[in-house]
Amino acid sequence: MKKKKIGALILALAMISSIGLYGCKKSESTTEGTSTSGTETTATSASETESTAAPVNVVKPEVKEGVPAVIEDFGGDATTYNGRGDSVTMELEDAAGADGKVLHIGGRTAEWNGVNFPIDAMIGNKISIQAATKSASGDVIISLQFDSMGSPSYSNVFHIGGCADSFVEGKGSINVPANCTNPMIYVESMTTDDIFVDYVYITVEGDYVDPTDIPELVLKDTSDYLSLKEIYKDDFEFGCCIPLGLVTSEVEEPRKLIVKEFSSFTCENEMKPENILDAETTLADPAKYNESPALKFDACKPILDFAKENGIKMRGHTLVWHSQTPDWFFYENYDINGKLASRELMLKRLENYIKGVFEFIDANYPDLFYAFDVANECVMDGSNDIRKSNWTETIGDDFLNFAFEYARKYANKNIKLFYNDYNEYVPGKQDKIIELMKPIKEAGNLDGIGMQSHVDSGVTAEAYITALKKYADELGVIIHITELDMKTAGLINPEYDQGLYYQALFEAILAAKKEGYKIESVTIWGLDDGRSWLTGENPVLFAGDLSTKLAFDGVVNAKKGGTIEKPADYKEPPKDSDPYVEDFEDGNYLGSSRAGGALSVVQEGAYEGNSCLKMSGASEVWDGYVIDGTRFLGKTIKYSFAVKSTAPSLSFSADITDLWPHLEEIDTSSGDWVFVEGVLKLNTSNWILNNGSAVTVPDGMAALKLYFETQDVTDDFYVDAIKIEVVG
Repeated sequence: MKKKKIGALILALAMISSIGLYGCKKSESTTEGTSTSGTETTATSASETESTAAPVNVVKPEVKEGVPAVIEDFGGDATTYNGRGDSVTMELEDAAGADGKVLHIGGRTAEWNGVNFPIDAMIGNKISIQAATKSASGDVIISLQFDSMGSPSYSNVFHIGGCADSFVEGKGSINVPANCTNPMIYVESMTTDDIFVDYVYITVEGDYVDPTDIPELVLKDTSDYLSLKEIYKDDFEFGCCIPLGLVTSEVEEPRKLIVKEFSSFTCENEMKPENILDAETTLADPAKYNESPALKFDACKPILDFAKENGIKMRGHTLVWHSQTPDWFFYENYDINGKLASRELMLKRLENYIKGVFEFIDANYPDLFYAFDVANECVMDGSNDIRKSNWTETIGDDFLNFAFEYARKYANKNIKLFYNDYNEYVPGKQDKIIELMKPIKEAGNLDGIGMQSHVDSGVTAEAYITALKKYADELGVIIHITELDMKTAGLINPEYDQGLYYQALFEAILAAKKEGYKIESVTIWGLDDGRSWLTGENPVLFAGDLSTKLAFDGVVNAKKGGTIEKPADYKEPPKDSDPYVEDFEDGNYLGSSRAGGALSVVQEGAYEGNSCLKMSGASEVWDGYVIDGTRFLGKTIKYSFAVKSTAPSLSFSADITDLWPHLEEIDTSSGDWVFVEGVLKLNTSNWILNNGSAVTVPDGMAALKLYFETQDVTDDFYVDAIKIEVVG
């Protein structure tokens, strides 16, 4: 079915249609914490995602009467978009594999360059995005940007993978925070390759909330708050990441709070390579800068000045990273259309880049920095191997050794050098990190490990501290907790449970310090939920109005004593012996999306009753619907459920540290409902699956996630009639 070309912003209400939608250009890219290219497993958990097949017979979303929507397929006179980046070019043209005109985005000099779709009329609503793109990079990202109290925030919505040779469609959902300003959905990628966009559809999920009806945000008076940096002054630096917008905003209250509460700052994005490597100067005269690229510090200097003026120490983040490092840095003559630079040339560039950063610090802020992340996220999940990147392609797998050698050579002796990573508490990945860092430590070039610590309730305080101690014991290093936040998805009493978790974790950290472990810094990744990279997850210590949360109380209690009182609406958690039952008839679901996925309860031919759960998106086949099975550990369970999908097969799987066994593999090729039931003993170290295979699981496993996923393709799927009960 040929899709019609509309090319217009549909606003059914006359009042709404008069709203001028506009965007702002992003002047700096983002991080694994607020990143357009973050790589933590939690990075997509703030949103719900899908990347599927080429856009054939596209199903255009329904536009509700009186509700704003962006329906843009580049065939009409009106436009709903604007360029993102000063050098960006945009042309409408024909393209093979597309239906009608496509938008060709060229002239991209940074990853964040692309195209914006302003969505001011959708503030305070959950939105769905559907887009089809193509790029030589093979990975296009759809992201959300908004301002909170004058400070910009960025969140990935979904990746569209496998799109190097043809147009691929992606889908996703995300909440647009109430009281934000200048929200926009934008298209970018992790390289500077041209991007082609066939269409972008943005619609509101559920009942529409008119932004003009949302009460104005009133910030709390924070003057009488306890100071975390004072409470923990004898234990470790208590830090927070800080974006440029917080420093430059006209809103003063967040600055007052961050200075009161924290003794250490980390630039959220502004010391990432693409913000320091000076593209304009370097590319204007590549011969002059062949071995030593020009550097600029415009983005980070206001933050460093702010820290200096207020007596706050700085952690540097980060010198070497596969992401947010411009492609041109790795090419001969800095020409991305040419050949990759030789190992010899890249070693010179690496050394001179690192030298330039530390020379700038020594000349301008000689006593400000106490630590620096030399390298970030260099180990892959799952394979537990070194991450392949431009660094390994040009220098080789030993690039880390040189990075730390150069950092030690040029850094002030008072600056401690760190390796930083996420999922650093997962045993297999931890072993690889230790393997890579041992020779660097033996060479005298490593001082510590940075544990990012983007956690959820499945990462127990006990398991976390066990991982922390292993780094300290096997490498003989100090520990910095560098990017701590905690998701609330799946929690029965979200704020209360989160508060208990923070208290338990900080109590465990303090206990480890008493045992002699050198934990010298703890950094929370964001001041408040309103500007967090985990939009909608409320992961940090202060709410969007700057009020303290129970998470803040938990951190205080860990040091000063005390307990968190149960809220009036507290819900009792199920007992270990209680069955897990979901029929979705009440319109709700108990689990959450795994990494990414648009979950919704629908009335579309349920297996039983009137309702079932639909998983309408996945950027990878392992994305899906996850439920907590922790209470069944040590028992024998009987499980049953019904699934349906156009995918040829689905799996019911377990998420164990570094293990993802398929408990059931289900043939769904008929497209009809399939009922499944089985029995599994969880009280042994060797689980015997229904197909007779054995899975060896870790002794003392503290958490278990069970999830549904597709195989081979990322088609939608449906789940109904889930029941798990203890039978022995």
